[in-house]
Amino acid sequence: MIYSRVAICAIFFLTPFKTMAIDVYEVSTTSLSSSENTGSSETIIKATEIEEYQEIFLKDALPYTPSVLVNSNGTVGRQTDFSIRGARSPQNLVLVDGIYVNDPASGGSVDLSNFLNADLERIEILPGPQNLAYGPGALGGVVQLIPKRGRGKPSLKAHAEGGSFRTKYGAITGQGEEGPLQFTVTAAGFGRGPSSFTNQLHGNRQSDRYRNGTLSSRINYALTDNWEVEGLVRYIEGKVQFDSPKFNSKKNSFLPFIAENFSDFQTLLTSLENKWGDEHVDHSLKFMYSRFQRHTTMPSFHSHSLGEHPLFLYRSDININSQNQLLAGLEGGQERATDGNLHKRTHGGIFLIHTYKPFESTALRGGIRGDHYQSLGSRITFNVGVDQQITETTTLRTSYGTNFKPPVLSDLFQKNLPWQAPNPSLKPEKSQSYEAGIDQTFFKEKLKASITGFITRIEQIVLSHRLSSGKWQRYNGGKRVAKGFEISFALTPIKTLQITTAFTLTRARDFPGDKKSPLIPNFKGAGGIQWKALSDLSLFIQGYGVTSMKDSASKRKLAPYAIIHLGGAYDLTKHIALFGRIENLTNKHYEEVFGYGTRGRAFFIGVEAQT
Repeated sequence: MIYSRVAICAIFFLTPFKTMAIDVYEVSTTSLSSSENTGSSETIIKATEIEEYQEIFLKDALPYTPSVLVNSNGTVGRQTDFSIRGARSPQNLVLVDGIYVNDPASGGSVDLSNFLNADLERIEILPGPQNLAYGPGALGGVVQLIPKRGRGKPSLKAHAEGGSFRTKYGAITGQGEEGPLQFTVTAAGFGRGPSSFTNQLHGNRQSDRYRNGTLSSRINYALTDNWEVEGLVRYIEGKVQFDSPKFNSKKNSFLPFIAENFSDFQTLLTSLENKWGDEHVDHSLKFMYSRFQRHTTMPSFHSHSLGEHPLFLYRSDININSQNQLLAGLEGGQERATDGNLHKRTHGGIFLIHTYKPFESTALRGGIRGDHYQSLGSRITFNVGVDQQITETTTLRTSYGTNFKPPVLSDLFQKNLPWQAPNPSLKPEKSQSYEAGIDQTFFKEKLKASITGFITRIEQIVLSHRLSSGKWQRYNGGKRVAKGFEISFALTPIKTLQITTAFTLTRARDFPGDKKSPLIPNFKGAGGIQWKALSDLSLFIQGYGVTSMKDSASKRKLAPYAIIHLGGAYDLTKHIALFGRIENLTNKHYEEVFGYGTRGRAFFIGVEAQT
């Protein structure tokens, strides 16, 4: 049952640091930790941006960034994969304040469908080479979710909405500061259905039932002026009804049809961190634990998997002088996967990143990392980057880096998966990434523009082939090369109007064969307009579209599509606001994966109250 479990984290640490400033929503070469991302671009989405566009799920916000492509198996709650610069979901890292979310018991991927935005302060997307500090597995990039931190006078904020397709959503957050204590607690729930609908493109009847419950808390306590401890816990439970494939002779293909199949996902993320330091050095010692439990029920069988990943991480950010900064880290942990039998693997890593500024307008960065995985041996990765400010309004940047992704436990050892046979001989996937870009501001920073060219090469990709037994098995085969450009603009002609756009051109090819990579369109465009029409009335319009792409399973061509959302909010009083939106304004019927349809136009209204 949703909310049937309450996770409580009340442990203390030993040590603190400086709170870093929150960036605005834009592509920026200035990371939250500048020593990590010299030469690279990072997209930061603030909570205010999420709230103004009324984006409930993480998968609703990510498509509007330049680097991320999202593919959902139909309606809300269904399996949602993503790619960054040609790298598939399992080849990217997803973190919640540094806690790993990739599941070692389920292919190492991350299903974005269960992530609500209610407790998030910001979303960071770091594509390309400059992710050495985050460790192996980020072949394409990193998506990091930062939960809210308590600020100001203690307060409550409640949000409730409902609308088409029997949709209900509610969230309540308590947060604030009391002396040395900062706290925030969020409870959120989402429900849709039970209902079903007809896929307008193929005529197959699909299910549309989904429930989600999320509990999140972040507590900080300042022991002294330069010593802070922090505890974080996030628990998610999602239950979805999914369809069964049936052969359709008219379409000459398998299509999903409504069935009594259910999956229950439970994710627990916790961490405890000590932060301490002075004006020259900041230290962090953090213990993290993530747990992923998946239970699938079908008339023909039941399956259950459990993945766990305890980890500790020590980091030290050292300001040697105005020209030199070091970031060093040490980590160790163990991945576990249980499917009747327990499989586990220990790992550890150490890294050092040096940022050197020979001139005020120049930043050079170089880093090296060593990792060791049980039974896989050791690997060395590195990256380099340069920022060069040409004028006060123009900055050039470039970076290069390598990475690898060790095969996950479920692919190596698990034998009780219904459709998959293990392969203990798998080797790590390897990547090389390069990017170069320019950032430019115009009209006293009223217009900010950024363009980035990138190349990502991934070798020894883990693919699947079918055995004589009928099961599928992973193997190392092939290579992917993705090249392209990412372009973004942020225009603020007047204080009450903001326009943002993001365009991505990608040419992704798979070898041998030089074939077009599936589920990656050649062009993606997205943008939004926010307008504060009156002091108590705000409006927005948001659009997203892609060109045609090839489906990964059926190899069929997926038609291009574009969707538009429209909405606004009105402040009744200082404490109460009404809001509403229309999703898919043109009632476009489209699919991101072949056979899996989406609902049409939808209407939602709601109310928000705060103390």
